[in-house]
Amino acid sequence: MSEQRRVCIAGAGLMGSLLAWRLARQGFQVEVYEAAAEDQPASAAHTAAAMVAPYSERSLAHPDVFAQGLQSLQLWPQLLPELHADSGIAVHYGQSGSLVVAHPADQAELAQFAQDLRQGGLWNPADDGCENEAAIQRLNQARLQDLEPALNPQLAEGFWLRHEAWVDNRALLPALHQAARSFGARFYFLTALNDFPPYADIKLDCRGLGAKPALPQLRGVRGEVLWIESQEVQISRPIRLLHPRYHLYLVPKGRHRYVLGATEIESEDRSPVSVRSALEMLSALYCLSPALAEARILNFDVNLRPALADHRPQILAQDDGVLSINGLFRHGYLLAPALLQRLQQQHGLALGLEPAPTGQSAPSKSIPSQAIAFGGEACA
Repeated sequence: MSEQRRVCIAGAGLMGSLLAWRLARQGFQVEVYEAAAEDQPASAAHTAAAMVAPYSERSLAHPDVFAQGLQSLQLWPQLLPELHADSGIAVHYGQSGSLVVAHPADQAELAQFAQDLRQGGLWNPADDGCENEAAIQRLNQARLQDLEPALNPQLAEGFWLRHEAWVDNRALLPALHQAARSFGARFYFLTALNDFPPYADIKLDCRGLGAKPALPQLRGVRGEVLWIESQEVQISRPIRLLHPRYHLYLVPKGRHRYVLGATEIESEDRSPVSVRSALEMLSALYCLSPALAEARILNFDVNLRPALADHRPQILAQDDGVLSINGLFRHGYLLAPALLQRLQQQHGLALGLEPAPTGQSAPSKSIPSQAIAFGGEACA
């Protein structure tokens, strides 16, 4: 039992909201302080495409990020049904994998991706084939078209990362707030918390880049995304486009809407999207599917990812008793559930999670390999 211990959380982004829900669910008195308005969220979690894509990130990220990403792939399907039961909000969770492709002029990028997968022991060319259920398969042009008929037929080959997933983050964050409130948590929006109140038994700093005064080593990495709508083009899973300068991805968000992102610029500039970035994103969009030339631009968005030097997350127990969770970079949805597990196992937070699975490198086969919505209709 928590004996009604009092918890103060700074930041109502992804980690702060997940922790508020899980701790309130376990009987803690939870207060959450957030500088932004509730109807105008400013966290990187709101802007993100919300992919859970450890295989795609394997060659770009630290091995720890990959390992924790595999753990998160198992945890999200456990968390989301509980969240629906607590909040009454169904959060769509796409689980039909993702595709990695490259323009014909950039086949060297796809070859390098294949080499990285093979050297990491993640892909064996012998596993390729229509009837094989290997986690990673190389696809020819015909099989790419079978999976995603709207793709540009000039994309001659690619990889299907079958176990990767994505979350409807625009539904997830309000659901987390609703669920936490159902257990008595209180949210104070438009209220920045710089000093934790003395009555708090547990102090959690989840402010992202807002914690920079306390974590001077933290830096912001600018990311830009484009939201579009297309009634004619149907793409059912994330598509990642490899390029020598950037790796962009298109993610379906339901209701014929897609998010394309994200640039990665070493800058803490929050000004609107540049013409150069807009052209690069629109060019990538056209490369993936020329029919998207008729899509309607809904908006461009910009945010800053909180990053540390090694692009790995950090859980830091500070001298004043504050536990800081930060540095998730562009891996928020990939890492957040695994970080909950770490906080429970290594820092003693009672979060009501099942023990971490051992000896598994991919999600259980009992999880349906399709787009699903826990408690609701499939997200088309």
